[in-house]
Amino acid sequence: MTIRYDEIQKNDVIRFHGANLRVTKVTETPAPANQWYPNEKTIGFEVEPADDEAIKILGSFYSHGSYGGVGCLTVELVSR
Repeated sequence: MTIRYDEIQKNDVIRFHGANLRVTKVTETPAPANQWYPNEKTIGFEVEPADDEAIKILGSFYSHGSYGGVGCLTVELVSR
């Protein structure tokens, strides 16, 4: 299922750049995100590998990272 960044929750497993990652933390900054998205919040999330395959795909650095963007961006939800 596809969800928006502003729907991501802690402990969700998402498919991010081809890898399954577990969300460990979610932060949000109120709207406006910037001048191009005046009605969107800025969402940040931290991830860890959900399986060994994630490290093979992204490497140990990128599979343990902080990512984010405006709330209307989408990502695939693997499990909640």
